Amino acid sequence: MCQRSPPSYLEVMPQQPLAQVPSDVRWFWQDLGSCRESDPLLFFHPQRERGSARAKRDRGAKLVCAGCPVRLECADYAVRAREPYGVWGGLSESEREVIFARLDSRHYPRAQGEGLRAAAREIAEAVSPRVLGIA
Repeated sequence: MCQRSPPSYLEVMPQQPLAQVPSDVRWFWQDLGSCRESDPLLFFHPQRERGSARAKRDRGAKLVCAGCPVRLECADYAVRAREPYGVWGGLSESEREVIFARLDSRHYPRAQGEGLRAAAREIAEAVSPRVLGIA
């Protein structure tokens, strides 16, 4: 019987349609992310995960993000790319959905740093002690 090794980050990371990836995106920050040392399944929910199980997994991912040296680059990318899945830069799927709904689609932030400016409040709050339950 062949034993399969644990899935790599790229195997569990949902793939974006290329049209949503900003043209000026730089990927260097991914090599520096704290998530590289964590189980990738922590950042992407399994099918049908709901309620307290999802909240607990998201909180674990956010704790990793809170101490990440490239959290802001990651959050900026996730907002600009309209990343639909996973926890990115401390922002959960539902938190990003609120941001996406608030932003004007005609003037959506696409240039580097515009995602940070457009969602600064949400990005800061995403890993706040209150949200992480350590306040």
